Amino acid sequence: MTAAVDLTRRGKDIVVLEARDRIGGRVATVVHEGIGIEVGGQWVSPGHNCMHELIEAAGVELVGPQEGALLIRSQGEVFRSPAAPDRSHALTPFEMADLGQGVLRFRRLAERVKSDPNWAAANVAWLGQPLSRWVKANLRTPAAQSDFSAILANVGEGINGDVSLGRALATTVNGTDLESLFAVSGGLKLRRVVGGMHQLADHLAAQLPEACLQLQQVVTGIDHDPEGVTVHTEAGDGTTRAHRARRVLVTLPPWLALRLPYNPPLPAWCDEAVQRQTSGHVIKVFAIYPTPWWREDGLSGQMSADEGPVRVTFDISDGDGPGILMGFFEGVEAATLSGRSQAIRERAFIDSLAAVFGEQARQPHVYLDYDWAADKYTRGCHTPHFAPGAWSVNGQLLAEPAGPIRFAGAEYVGKSNGYLEGAVRSGHDEAKAILRELG
Repeated sequence: MTAAVDLTRRGKDIVVLEARDRIGGRVATVVHEGIGIEVGGQWVSPGHNCMHELIEAAGVELVGPQEGALLIRSQGEVFRSPAAPDRSHALTPFEMADLGQGVLRFRRLAERVKSDPNWAAANVAWLGQPLSRWVKANLRTPAAQSDFSAILANVGEGINGDVSLGRALATTVNGTDLESLFAVSGGLKLRRVVGGMHQLADHLAAQLPEACLQLQQVVTGIDHDPEGVTVHTEAGDGTTRAHRARRVLVTLPPWLALRLPYNPPLPAWCDEAVQRQTSGHVIKVFAIYPTPWWREDGLSGQMSADEGPVRVTFDISDGDGPGILMGFFEGVEAATLSGRSQAIRERAFIDSLAAVFGEQARQPHVYLDYDWAADKYTRGCHTPHFAPGAWSVNGQLLAEPAGPIRFAGAEYVGKSNGYLEGAVRSGHDEAKAILRELG
């Protein structure tokens, strides 16, 4: 949609072919009793400049995470942590990488202390150093050092820079998924659009000539030659059409885009990339209650758990409406539950909530979920997983054009890959490239 608007503004004659009966792709809203529930992408972070520009142009508002305490479930026990400290700016990519490396070193060290008591005994003096010294030695940037220390202080009571490294390792990890904790604690300053992200897709669609947007047109193949392309489609009623153009921009995720029939075939590396990647598997789940009852206890609705089918949750309630807790089945859990009934998935989600928030989570509610791997026009999310070495060899080639065929989407960019921001950036970039080629 971004590319379509950019090209239309420059006077190009375009057609948008959409297989679904709606626009938006992996941005989707399900309406329940007049309330929009976002079953697709919904998060925006600082530094997502293209998304913020689009949000401003569409005239919609952003809302941050619900204030309150975070609950952490570790080895069967539930701990209450104060809300994570807010910071005035987002981490740069270098600072985020530094933070991630620090978390990884800390977790591995904690696992070694726990699994190798002989090593721990031999290094008791080193483990007695102040935590602050270890943080400064292992994290290079002040912002990452500050965030790492603040989160550890929230996780473990009394864990500050003066305590020993050994005590911090023993009392703060104990199986806690620190990576999830940093994400769920608000450290990324996630924001969402009030009323639903689909409003941005609608805003873009409103800028296109009505005739150029064609829904329920499933692309069945693409023929290409030096002069252009012929895109073959089949409509919902079975009728077929052939669309001739000088360029085509394929915006399917790569695991679908590279499997389309192309004549002549795409370069050999495309087949190799398909064979060495698998799409992610995520089921987004929701429990809708009459009221956000967790707020009465000063809770944010956010939790992090080290076990169970759902490891993180968020409060996505709007205004004075019902209370909505959202979580994810991911990976193996999603693959296992995808083939089970919705009632079984509901039970798994509510059991996960009750294990952290208490039996109140079992009160009357409405359960909704959306399995993106079961969506035939997506077949997975969030992003693909590559076999070892595949990304470094072929990953950056995914967006390389093949003659008049170009590719765009969240998975084809080097910056903000996998995010809504990446999709919009990719659309802008590919539109510019097409304009340069066509003049």
